[in-house]
Amino acid sequence: MYKKLIYMVLISLLLLSGCSLSGLSTQSQYEIKQGRLSLHNWDYDTGEIIRLNGEWEFYWKDSLTQNKEAKQYITVPSTWHRNIDQPPLGYGSYRLVIENVSNDQQLGLSLPTVSTAYVLWINGEKVASSGEIGVTEQETVPYFKPQDVFFYAENSQVEVVMEVANFHYRDGGIWESINFGNANDIKDRSFTIIAFELIIFGALLLSGLYHVVLFILRKQNLSMLLFSLVCFIVSIRILVTKKMLITQFFPFIQWEYIIKMEYLTFYCSVPLFCWVLHMLYPRQFSKLFCKILTIISLVSSLFVIVTVPKVFTQSIIIYQIVTLLGIIYVSFALIRALKEKEEGALFVNLCAGFLSITVINDILSVNSIIHTYNLSSLGLFVFIFSQSSIIAHRSEKAFSEMERVSNELAILNKTLEEKVHERTISLQNSRDELEKANKQLRNLSYEDQLTKIPNRRYFDSTFEHNWLNALKVEQMISVAYIDIDYFKLYNDTYGHEAGDECLKKVASTLKTTLRDYEGHIARIGGEEFIAIFTHLDNDELHQVCENCRLAISQLDIPHEGSLISNRVTVSIGAAQVIPTKNIKRNELIKAADESLYKAKEKGRNQIVIATL
Repeated sequence: MYKKLIYMVLISLLLLSGCSLSGLSTQSQYEIKQGRLSLHNWDYDTGEIIRLNGEWEFYWKDSLTQNKEAKQYITVPSTWHRNIDQPPLGYGSYRLVIENVSNDQQLGLSLPTVSTAYVLWINGEKVASSGEIGVTEQETVPYFKPQDVFFYAENSQVEVVMEVANFHYRDGGIWESINFGNANDIKDRSFTIIAFELIIFGALLLSGLYHVVLFILRKQNLSMLLFSLVCFIVSIRILVTKKMLITQFFPFIQWEYIIKMEYLTFYCSVPLFCWVLHMLYPRQFSKLFCKILTIISLVSSLFVIVTVPKVFTQSIIIYQIVTLLGIIYVSFALIRALKEKEEGALFVNLCAGFLSITVINDILSVNSIIHTYNLSSLGLFVFIFSQSSIIAHRSEKAFSEMERVSNELAILNKTLEEKVHERTISLQNSRDELEKANKQLRNLSYEDQLTKIPNRRYFDSTFEHNWLNALKVEQMISVAYIDIDYFKLYNDTYGHEAGDECLKKVASTLKTTLRDYEGHIARIGGEEFIAIFTHLDNDELHQVCENCRLAISQLDIPHEGSLISNRVTVSIGAAQVIPTKNIKRNELIKAADESLYKAKEKGRNQIVIATL
């Protein structure tokens, strides 16, 4: 069985490696020297893509004034901290001139993530940006946005200028290769890379879901759960690295959260891998080693959660060293498992070796020691596949044994089928009754027992839902406080039983009045009610509030104790806003409460509306 799997993996590696690395020039004949690249021998139709690696012009803490005194040269890809001994926090401009370019071909640049904000100019025209550049931390908005840009050369020369600012990360600058080529070739390469990552993401996600189902079916097998967690974490990591696919699905997500996810997925995946291996080969993998690795991971993860990127990104080198030590330990443990002829050890050793090579490759690449393509996602996929195959093989053996035992018990179970059926029906009926009781209890928890309208708990839940929806679609949301005027005097005059009847009538009338406006009404305490509306402008909000006020007046409930009328009246304070991320929900509630206070100050039986 494992021989066939080894052949399948080797063939898959050849195919996937060809997909992921195709189209990149070795650049033996294209060399950037002192900010210039000559393409006099370049053939546009060969599909060759050139990595713009070499000496770019660099202007530290300067926009591109081309001040010769400020000009220096920097190697791309690299960080300015490591290459020209500048502090990691700062800003500067890169410049490259590409000569002997055809002006009748559409050209393209494939831009990687750049630390941590940039603006790209081609021949003096702004063509792309990521985040917002500035000269201070407050002015700079970081963002990672891999993207492709396309353009035509106005003449045989292309000037590429990139202004970069970094005040939020451990290193600044162009730390990955920028690729240049024919527009169609750039598009094809980006499509291939994205398709490659999505294939691995989908495979890992399905594998994780599959093993979750297996764990649910057989909770004794904890390795299934741990393995599914590894699959999910690695699939998330694919979304927040390289092409940053998460920004395609969730463009609103903040840069800091993306970086935290990138580091957390790395910190969490390493100990989980080791725990899965411990489950597979408990005699070769020390539980103490797994516990120590887990503690280091938890401490590192907590550090990521509670600090900002420019602080916690400094910890990566420590964890990378821990990871390399872990790889060494895992290698020795797997070799021991191979010597002791554990099941599937040869297959796992081959895949673990491939994973180790890809992880070391990426660690060296991240630290700008080498400049290669990121391969850890492919290595993780292959290694996870090896573990999945062993788990599947062991599960298959267990299921076969279970099937044998089940067949032997089938005869004995025949006599019990009727009793089991009766018991199942009884349990079903009990479950239905329990669900019915839970539903009634849920309704009671959301209902005011006196007025039979929703209560404060219902309002809080509904208001949060409506606020988030209004924030998402950028629509108006309104809140109105409705208070019965001098209700304490009403109770003092007519008694609490009459007060309760008054509250019931007012609640019923408000509920009926608001029905046409798709509003939600709730009693939040005493004589006070609150309503939520969406889609209403200022005039419509005033109209619905006026309808409520008139409807209560027209109930003609006597109120001799009132200081403003001989019947029951209400004061209404409302507020409305189009939510943004800078406005908190409580600000709308507070504004409506203040409007109610003003309505009472103006003499009650009034309406006051505020717009934030």
